Amino acid sequence: MRTILAAALVALACVASHAQADRDPWPKSVEEFRLAVQQVLSDTGVPGAGLALVRSSGIEWAGGVGYADRDAHTAVTADTHFRAGSISKTFIAATIVQLYLDGLIELDAPVAQIAPEIDIDNAWDTTNPVRVIHLLQHTAGFDDMHFNEMYNTSNQPEMPLESVLKINPASRIVRWRPGTRMAYSNPGYAVAGYLIEKITGQKFEERIADHLFKPAGMPTSSFHLTKADEASLAKGYRDRTGPPVPVTPIYLRPAGNLHTSALELGRFVQLLLNWGETATDLVIDPEYLSNMEHPRTTLASDAGLRNGYGSGIASSTIEGFPMLGHGGGIDGFISNYAYSTSRDVGFVVLLNSTHSDEALDRISKLAVRYLKAAVDAPAKPKALVADATLRNYEGYYHDASPRNQSAAFIQWLLTGQSISVADDHLQLTPVFGTAQALTPVSDSLFRFDTDTEASRVFTRDADGRMIFTGASNYAERRPRWLVEVVRVPVLLSVAVVLTPLLAMLLWIVVSRKSGFWVLRLFLLLCAIALVLPAIGIMNSSNDTIGARNAWTTAVFVGTILMPAAAILSFLLTIDAWRRGARRGFGAYALTVSIAALVIAAYLSSWGMIGFMPWSS
Repeated sequence: MRTILAAALVALACVASHAQADRDPWPKSVEEFRLAVQQVLSDTGVPGAGLALVRSSGIEWAGGVGYADRDAHTAVTADTHFRAGSISKTFIAATIVQLYLDGLIELDAPVAQIAPEIDIDNAWDTTNPVRVIHLLQHTAGFDDMHFNEMYNTSNQPEMPLESVLKINPASRIVRWRPGTRMAYSNPGYAVAGYLIEKITGQKFEERIADHLFKPAGMPTSSFHLTKADEASLAKGYRDRTGPPVPVTPIYLRPAGNLHTSALELGRFVQLLLNWGETATDLVIDPEYLSNMEHPRTTLASDAGLRNGYGSGIASSTIEGFPMLGHGGGIDGFISNYAYSTSRDVGFVVLLNSTHSDEALDRISKLAVRYLKAAVDAPAKPKALVADATLRNYEGYYHDASPRNQSAAFIQWLLTGQSISVADDHLQLTPVFGTAQALTPVSDSLFRFDTDTEASRVFTRDADGRMIFTGASNYAERRPRWLVEVVRVPVLLSVAVVLTPLLAMLLWIVVSRKSGFWVLRLFLLLCAIALVLPAIGIMNSSNDTIGARNAWTTAVFVGTILMPAAAILSFLLTIDAWRRGARRGFGAYALTVSIAALVIAAYLSSWGMIGFMPWSS
């Protein structure tokens, strides 16, 4: 739920971000780049940035802009460490690939054969087991981490991974046939980290230090995070003016515990530009580095789409150039590294505040503008496809790959798109949002206007259903009325159930002597039950949302109160009718109580009644 609420704010921020980025300069020197970055930090209130501009021949410049400590005015340098969050996944995937090349693991091996002690609930296990490669490409069908396996506020900081994976096995319930669609899953990478330890007999942190950090020239980078490490770590922030956040350990360390500097991560980007080689070592085999850079375990990849999430490396487009890399986010820090698919340039951006995705986006674009100043962006492909072929794809497609199952009931209501033919291309019209053109690249591959390569594909699943899919998008074609017959009543019910918050004021002022106050109270409780979970989620921080406290208890109480208040309101409404309630008030009470019952039934169908963030 927290993810969906945040996503709405991010979507609004992205509009402003893109507009501002268009006004940013095209730097012609490192100094102009630094000045432009300083302007971005000033605009957005981000304290500091660790940066590296990388070419295949070496790091052109690594350094810092702004402050590592806002209060002490400590400057960021090339050696200042930042928590890098999910950039960790590149190193986990690369280590698994190294083990494969050493003959110690098969990427297509079922995880259950290697580690049967790790609980994986897979209804398709006999025909479609979860394989090692599925963990690396987020295609196992797992949920993302549950609230109580996020931040470790009560156990030893480096709790054994086998114990970590016992905290909430529910995040490893396989929700669809493995190897069909991508849904980002931090627990999958925790399992991958555990496999490294089981196969090598080493802690995953030590294995990566010996076999990746050391040969890549990253001696101070680490997955360990001790009190001693904090001396070289920038302070992280959540907003423009607040205090720094505490350095809180995380449970799923393989998925996000890396801390590194711009200089050292820049050296790793140079390694990737040079196909896994340094001047003295072959760190990652070029052939398998190439395999890491592309998805190969989804229906989209089976249908010929090469862009998306590979093994710890994902594709993107920046300023018209196809790029590869990974981003990261952890409390107080956001980050990104990327390198061009033409393997000439790359960059690193490490920021010590989570409140501004705009800053990360604008600085990434500034880096590409500088590094690619002498290079034209590639031409965008376009194919002429027969009208009959295009019309074969028309219809309504509903999203079916939620990242967070706890927010799936909201996503189901707000997503979906209609595909229609418009001249020589397709048009995608979302249920909520602005229509976009889909330009054909081949008979089945398409791209949006901002993409330089194909980013979506139409294909069919094992049941013959038409699928519209891409990197992290997966939508099934279905009759729209089957969705709207649920969506419209639920959304209307939400609006209706909120009205007692206003009606109560009117009743107190105008209808104090009208009676039926128990009914009025329960109608109000229906509205309170609806808003209580949202208030609880919005007032919980990342490190408190997985613990039992006043705010998470509010979430639980709200989801229990909704069906109880709905049923009692309905029964009290029937009683009020029998006792001669005014027709207008009776009709209103009946409408609200039925709307509350609709919402309760919908929440129940998603298993959200009695939702406990600290254990669910």
